[in-house]
Amino acid sequence: MQYEDSSILEEFLNISDSLIKETDYLVSIGKIIDLAGHICSAEAGFFYTLADDKFLNLEYSYNEKLHIRKLGSDNNQYQTSIFIPESRNKQVKSAIETCIINNEIINLPEIYTSTKLDNTFFANYDALNNYASVSLLTIPLVNRKGYVVGAVQYINPKDIKGKYISFTKDMQKEISSVCNLATLILENRKLNEDYGQLLESFIEVLARAIDAKSPYTGAHCQRVPVIARMLATAAVQEENGPLKDFEMSNDDWYALNIASWLHDCGKVTTPEYIVDKATKLETINNRIHEIRNRFEILRRDAHIEYLKKRLANVAPQETLQAEFVNKIRELEAEFDLVAKCNIGDTPLTDKEIEMLEEISKKQFVRYFSRVKGISWAERDHMDDLEAAAHPQMENLLQNRKDHVWGPYNRGELYNLKVRSGTINKEEREKINEHIIVTIDMLRALPFPKELSNVVEYAGAHHERIDGKGYPNGLTGDQMSIPAKIMAIADIFEALTANDRPYKEPKKISQVLEIMKYMKNSGHIDPDLYDVFIRSGVYKEYAEQYISKEQIDNVNPEDYL
Repeated sequence: MQYEDSSILEEFLNISDSLIKETDYLVSIGKIIDLAGHICSAEAGFFYTLADDKFLNLEYSYNEKLHIRKLGSDNNQYQTSIFIPESRNKQVKSAIETCIINNEIINLPEIYTSTKLDNTFFANYDALNNYASVSLLTIPLVNRKGYVVGAVQYINPKDIKGKYISFTKDMQKEISSVCNLATLILENRKLNEDYGQLLESFIEVLARAIDAKSPYTGAHCQRVPVIARMLATAAVQEENGPLKDFEMSNDDWYALNIASWLHDCGKVTTPEYIVDKATKLETINNRIHEIRNRFEILRRDAHIEYLKKRLANVAPQETLQAEFVNKIRELEAEFDLVAKCNIGDTPLTDKEIEMLEEISKKQFVRYFSRVKGISWAERDHMDDLEAAAHPQMENLLQNRKDHVWGPYNRGELYNLKVRSGTINKEEREKINEHIIVTIDMLRALPFPKELSNVVEYAGAHHERIDGKGYPNGLTGDQMSIPAKIMAIADIFEALTANDRPYKEPKKISQVLEIMKYMKNSGHIDPDLYDVFIRSGVYKEYAEQYISKEQIDNVNPEDYL
């Protein structure tokens, strides 16, 4: 053979070093195929892979005589993809098809003398390159599980004098030994791809499960990654300003994608009724109906009292009727106030809270036991079982001991007095807790070093650049740019969502007005927000993902 053992060893060591440093697997494969060809002084070689979809692809080729090397799709001019299931039905197959299908080595001293094989590939190759293929060696690549994952082909080996010869058994053995390294690379690459796909599928399944947990969060976990990717792309493309030097590596992009999919994974521990709480009195159901029934009782009591007075002739009919009508109007006005306060779309005034407290002091007679038909756990929370079991006067709006359950306070008056929104203090703390749970869950996952930023990116989307966010009160200087991108993506998706029961869908102009205020008040990063507006990310997302009714004409400069 033409190559000395020392040269082969040196080249093999160079390949080993390349395998550690090289990120493109085809470059490493090419060096292995070249080395195996050099061992037998083969003039040309071809490397094929067999994918899970049963397509056989020519991934690498070289020809020393013609000084040609081709990677990937550049080889399509020689051989397009071969669908192996179709090849099985062919009466005459090519050498590479026969090798793959039968898992056999094919060694031909003269390619064109074989009548059992289809030599169209070599005829075309020779005609295209003005070349002459003579002898052929085709070897299947078999992984440790016994599956054929590819094949190598070599043509035209030469002796020490440069004369074409046939492939010997020793050559065949040596080529197989070296090319086994290519098999290991294919196997490891397949394992990495499979594990990567498994991880991504698990992430998407978890994110979809969180969205599906509530019929009102829609596709939040699926859409935040879209906005995050758009904004990150726009930030990387900045050529001027504070973000002109911002770059992201492949690992950074992958970490951002995983973080944006999993940023709300801690919500698996948040009760649905809190996430979906559309009114202040809502738990599993809206308890305004229970309070409405109490008003119904008071109205009926007023009607009964009026009829009793009529029968007793305590006053003229007109006087009694006026008294009854005024009483009904008062009850209706009071219930209207309770119902309005329950919605939570506008902040309560001190006057409205004072009126709620006065309404709560009104009483009605409860005749049926509050002890019957409840669980033992709920019963154990009652402070006076005897009183609850018998008829008694009760307040129209109540804060009872059994309303306080674990960390939650379901007191009716307590919840109605929430000044803004529908969430009370304890529920807000529970919602905020999902960030801590998210961080704990992600920290428990054994992310590789290159994905160590996932926890920081995902766990900071409720932080504020002024340090008033949660859970860690980080300032803008303490957060990475991808983490601040996550915050903007989360806010924009939530504001534009049209499936939330606690708010009506907002138009783009309203959303941008809110976000402009958040920028000026130290909530979100001003530089990223400016990129968000100037690059048109908000518009691009809106056109694809929100309803047309929400998209109105805006002048971007008005929101900077």
